[in-house]
Amino acid sequence: MTRLNLLILVIIFTCPLVGVVHAQGATIKGEVIEVSPEQRPIAEQRPIEGVTVKIVNVATEEEFTGTTNKNGFYEKKGLPAGRYTISVSKKGYGDRVGKSKVVAAGGEIFDRIKMRKKENIFTFLFDLYGYFFIGVMIALILIFTGAEL
Repeated sequence: MTRLNLLILVIIFTCPLVGVVHAQGATIKGEVIEVSPEQRPIAEQRPIEGVTVKIVNVATEEEFTGTTNKNGFYEKKGLPAGRYTISVSKKGYGDRVGKSKVVAAGGEIFDRIKMRKKENIFTFLFDLYGYFFIGVMIALILIFTGAEL
């Protein structure tokens, strides 16, 4: 009789715990960092604040969105188990779409995403020639406007 009572007590106390784990759902979190085209070492990578993070369930196409904090971190809790694709975007940076990842019920995954600033003609020339380019532009403006030096 005592074994039956013990078994009933174990079932009564463990069932709610199992329900809590499943009720919490899955968690996807990570960080978004800026890298140079040369892929600087980790110590020099900088977190990017304000990045829009879109987490999409591959099977249901349900979308969850969030934003990175000042340390470049994002976190989405309470997701149903499944396969998800994570994409990030921010003005001035190239958009990124990661490989799909599977997360189990009550499980957690962490994904580090690297972003680079978009290149345009001005940033390219500035990186290439720096302040020399600015000096030449000022000199040309002065020449064409007829200003005296």
